[in-house]
Order: sequence, then structure tokens, then C-alpha cells
Amino acid sequence: MDLRYEARRNVSIYAADLIEHCIGCTIAIGSGSTVKILIDELTKKGIINKFRYISTSIDTTLYLRKAGARDIESGICPGDIDIYVDSADEIDPKLNLLKGGGGALFREKIAMLSSNRRIIIADETKLVERLGSTRAVPLEVEIYAINYVLKEIERLGYRVKYRETEGKLGPLISDNGNVLIDVYTGPIEDPVSIDKLLKNIEGVITTGIFPYMDYEVVIGRLSGAIDILKR
Repeated sequence: MDLRYEARRNVSIYAADLIEHCIGCTIAIGSGSTVKILIDELTKKGIINKFRYISTSIDTTLYLRKAGARDIESGICPGDIDIYVDSADEIDPKLNLLKGGGGALFREKIAMLSSNRRIIIADETKLVERLGSTRAVPLEVEIYAINYVLKEIERLGYRVKYRETEGKLGPLISDNGNVLIDVYTGPIEDPVSIDKLLKNIEGVITTGIFPYMDYEVVIGRLSGAIDILKR
């Protein structure tokens, strides 16, 4: 048995049960493998077409379409969303998040900020003492500014590189047509300050640091239990 998969499936079932009580609502959906498990659970419940979806990536849009969802907005994020559901790459004890492993950090952040309720689902391996402990901090950067941004980040003392992917030469381009780069900060003591520091570099659109925004964090334990974390 894959304990990590089962933990992610457990929290996805929990989130699907919460969403089920909001039939007709506008639901923003993040990106990544855990989100796909959630979509699978909504399909199994027979309620995949009971909501209006705000998609944060082409990948999520395609998966929703494949699942049979029909009402999907992927162009312009509305300003008033009922529920946002997503996972995270890292979660610290203050419930700050590190996201962007799937490259959809800007759209995810806008959708999250536009939502009235924010539910984060993840397995316990995503819990860390400090953000940056296991992952680099992703940035979405205007393509024209990439060399300037790389130089400025190196000047701050961080190792940085643009992200590549298999099957494509050169940098990975986001759904917004921007470049994705990864900053190796190491463990971050003050995520809010680092977020502001990096965003102050001209050309940086946003970072993968998501400071605490009243999240409901649902953690699937490898034991099979579910914990609800609150700040």
C-alpha cells in the first residue's frame, strides 16, 4: 500500500465532503497530483458538474474536462470565489505555505486571495519547521527581465537557476507566458520578509511563498488519521 497516496486520498475525500454542502458554489481549484485526487473523488460522488470551477492551470482545466466538468473559467479570475482548494509543497508551523512546484503559483495566489474560504489538503510529509527546508522558492518572472533578476538574486547571496523540464530545451514557461526560476534560500526564518524582498526585485511577478491567509489546513497522516491544523 502506498501510504502517502492513501493519506492524500483521505484528505481529498474530506475536502469533497465539505464541498458537497456547497452545491452551486464557485470553486477555485489549484494544481498538482493531490488536486487531481480531489477531482477524482468529486467524480466518484457524482457531483463534478454541481459547481462552477475557477481553474489555475491548463493542466487542471484538462483534468476537469476529462472528468466531465463543463462550467470552467480559466481566462480571468473573478473577484469573488466561494471556496479555494489546493495542496502545498511545504507547510510550516505558522501555516505559511510554499507552493509553485507545478508552476502555477501566480494564478493560484490570485485565486486564493479572491476566495472567501481557503482549504489546503496535504499529507504529513509536507510539514516542515521552516519553509525552504526541502524545496527551492519558485518565482514567476517577466521574460524580458530574467537576466537582471538572476543577477540581483545572486547579489543577495542565493543560488538561483531557471527551471527546465524534460522534453523542452531552455526555461520552463508558465501559463502566463513568463519564466519560472527557483531560488535556493535554505530554511527561511521570516517568510513574509523574504517574500517582500524577492518581490521588490523589478521583473518578479510573484513568489511561491504564501504567507498565512486564514487557511484551513487538512493533513493526512500516514497512519490513516486526519488532522485539522489551526494557527
